[in-house]
This record gives sequence, C-alpha cells and structure tokens, in this order.
Amino acid sequence: MYTIVADRDGAQAYYDSIFKLYASWGIDYIKIDDLSRPYHQAEIKLIRRAIDKCGRKIVLSTSPGATPLEAAEHVKTHANLWRISDDFWDRWVDIKEMFGRCKNWAPHSGPGHWPDADMLPLGRISIRGERGDDRRTRFTRDEQITLMSMWSIYRSPLMFGGDLPSNDAFTLSIITNNEVLAVNQTCSNSRELSNDNWHIIWVADIPGSKDKYVGLFNARDAAEGRLTENVSLKLADIGFTGSCKVRDLWKHKNLDEIEGTFAPDIAYHGAGLYRISPK
Repeated sequence: MYTIVADRDGAQAYYDSIFKLYASWGIDYIKIDDLSRPYHQAEIKLIRRAIDKCGRKIVLSTSPGATPLEAAEHVKTHANLWRISDDFWDRWVDIKEMFGRCKNWAPHSGPGHWPDADMLPLGRISIRGERGDDRRTRFTRDEQITLMSMWSIYRSPLMFGGDLPSNDAFTLSIITNNEVLAVNQTCSNSRELSNDNWHIIWVADIPGSKDKYVGLFNARDAAEGRLTENVSLKLADIGFTGSCKVRDLWKHKNLDEIEGTFAPDIAYHGAGLYRISPK
C-alpha cells in the first residue's frame, strides 16, 4: 500500500531482503497489491530483480487492475500474472465487460505470463459481509457456466473465491469438470472470432491436433417468453470444410455430426463450450 521509491538508496536492498526471507520460508507465490493501477513500472522491476536473486522460483502476481494495455510488454516479462480489471464480483455487467478486456489481453497470454481476469465468485461468498450479507453468488447457473467457459478458453488463472466446504453439487460440478479444465490448461492461441455485442464466439487451438475449442456465448438479456436462441458458427471461419464431429464439454457428450454451420441453442446469459474435430 506504500510505494517503495525505486531510485532511493536502499530500495533494491529492501526488496532483496524481503524476498530472501520469503525464499527461506519456502514461499512459492506472492501477490502484491497496488502495483497495477497506476502501473508502478520501476517498483515492479525492483521486485523482479529481488525474486531472481533470492534463489527460489516464486510466482509474482500484481494487483489490482486494470493494468494498462500499453504496459503489456513490460508486465509480461516481469510478472507471472497481473490483473486486467478491478475487483470482479458476482454481477452480470462485470462478466459482459470482461469480454472486451479478455479480447485485448489474449495476445499477451502464454506460458509464464498470464493476464488475470480475477477470482471466481462462486458458491458461498461474502461470509464476513465485505460485499453484502453472507450469501451465495448472485450469478444464475447460466451465468456461472458463462464465467467458467470464458475464463477457461481465455486461459485466465482459475482461483476459487467462495467457501469450498459450503459448495453445493452444482458449484462443485462446474469447477471440477475435467474437460472444461483441460481447455484452460492446454489450449493455445485463444482469440475472439466474432462479437456482435450479443453473440460472442471464441476459438482456441489444441496443440498437436487439428481440432479446435470453441466457446459460444449469448450475452443478450432474456426476451419475453423465450429462454434460448441459436448462436451460429460457420465452420469455414475456423478453417473446417466438410463434416465435423462435435463434443459438448459441459455435458461430456458427443453431438450429431455437423456440416457448414454449427448453431446450438444457448441460454440467455449462457454459454456452450465445445471441441470440434474435422473428419
């Protein structure tokens, strides 16, 4: 909370001593607040030097956001993850805003440097009332699927922000779905394919495979008397021609083969996450 002025005598020595102590304790992960907004470039450089000299590999996370996009090249060579937004809570407007942030930061994501979309406010949260009374997340189930789908295909670090012992079966199921988690842990070149403000499509490559991961998002507010609508993907837009196989990752289910266009029904504020394979 109090900036170390980088060009003052002893500034580097101070951080060197701190990280030498943390290394002696066996610390693996350090999150430091009030570095990203405004962006404290000189201080982050001090911290990076101190970690590199401490004799232990320590993950550095900077917070809170939004980290300025123009600092991307510096932050991804000095920190391992950094917040791209202010504190993220259980409001639909925060999810919708994150689509644009993720699009902007996706090109800077890769091994060792991850733009961080913040924790997952799922399950039982705010037990001490920091943001309202003791409660469960305000996200609907469809919104929770959207959250997990977006964070997974964008490859945000996944950190659970609720009380694990209070989890119900649904919450546990969406944070332990092995096919969804595999997207987050293995995909590459994640990018927004299209966005008309309501229907948003993301695609990601699968190393060692011609298959693609695809996220289909319906950001439209619910219409009177309707619960879902088609979100349409042209297979040619992801480089596929002819017949393709589709795997629904949330349902652990193979769907009918498709050709030309894939247009499943997606709930309002909901999402689908798929693996599409050319035959």
